[in-house]
Amino acid sequence: MLYPQLLAADFAKLPRALREFHSAPRGGRASGTAVVMNTNRWLAWLAGFPRSGENIPLQLEVQTNGNREIWIRQFGGVILRTNQRQEGDLLLEARGPIRIFFRIFADENGMRFESQRACFWIIPLPFRVDATVRGNESSWEVDVTVGRIGSYQGALAPAP
Repeated sequence: MLYPQLLAADFAKLPRALREFHSAPRGGRASGTAVVMNTNRWLAWLAGFPRSGENIPLQLEVQTNGNREIWIRQFGGVILRTNQRQEGDLLLEARGPIRIFFRIFADENGMRFESQRACFWIIPLPFRVDATVRGNESSWEVDVTVGRIGSYQGALAPAP
């Protein structure tokens, strides 16, 4: 499992909902709603980022394959599919040729993802992705900012 391995002893500090979701051997599903804001519509469209809006249905499915995970986020009709794996002590999230490397910090409130670098294949990209996930016993909230493209905030709860 990817997140228990990446976070090591800090994984036990996470709120119950996040620990259970990230330690499910077959992955997991969650659903909720999101608010999406595009900073630059053209870049958002080019990156496949969802359109701006409020109360957008949000579905999350994580499929595990050993220490790799496929993350499928569906914002209304827009699907963002990424692959995650460990690269040294960092999380590598890839979508096609775009690669983003994160350092993850965990505590009793949730996780904070700080992008360390981004690249298009091996060409460095000049943007950052920052994300926080705050959880409790039964659900969590996400706040993600993708450089000059946009951001989204949402609330999710595990789904059967």
